[in-house]
Amino acid sequence: MIPFEKEASLTASEEYAQEILESNWKHVVRTTPGMLEDLEQKYPKLCDLISQNILEDAGKRIDNIFRTGVPDFLVFSDKGDYKFVEVKSGEDGLRHTQLDWLREFEGIKAEIWFTEKREVEKQLDTDNISAYTFQDRKGESSSSHITSEKDSNLFIELPKTLASIIGLSKEDSFDWRLKSKDELILDSK
Repeated sequence: MIPFEKEASLTASEEYAQEILESNWKHVVRTTPGMLEDLEQKYPKLCDLISQNILEDAGKRIDNIFRTGVPDFLVFSDKGDYKFVEVKSGEDGLRHTQLDWLREFEGIKAEIWFTEKREVEKQLDTDNISAYTFQDRKGESSSSHITSEKDSNLFIELPKTLASIIGLSKEDSFDWRLKSKDELILDSK
């Protein structure tokens, strides 16, 4: 047994998510930074298959996957099919390290599950993460204000969480368009 599995302390929502995952996947492991060595010891051939699939999906080697921000669970089959699952409950939001991980490993198969103890309320595929608004639990609001004006450009301040989700840095600019009277669409690409 992988050492961290014996000592994992799970929330009620994580336990529930683990039950669902175990009913649908052959192998379910709780992930932690630095667990690759344990994974390679217990599942050497499967780890090679998963590593190969991750390289094909995201162009990234598995060596750097298990670090701060890695989702809560890794599930996989005997064929090397895999998925990472992050579980969020109640008013819990994604931390910046998790957003960074999800953005850096964009092509990796991953989902975010929003759960209550006995119900998965919503599943978010990470392919759509940039279109989803996360409420920041540290008090950042989604309201923005114009901070300055230069020539015909307006400069606004975005909450760090929103900027992180859409991949913006301090001096970046973006195009925008109105979807409706109340919705503004940002295009940072």
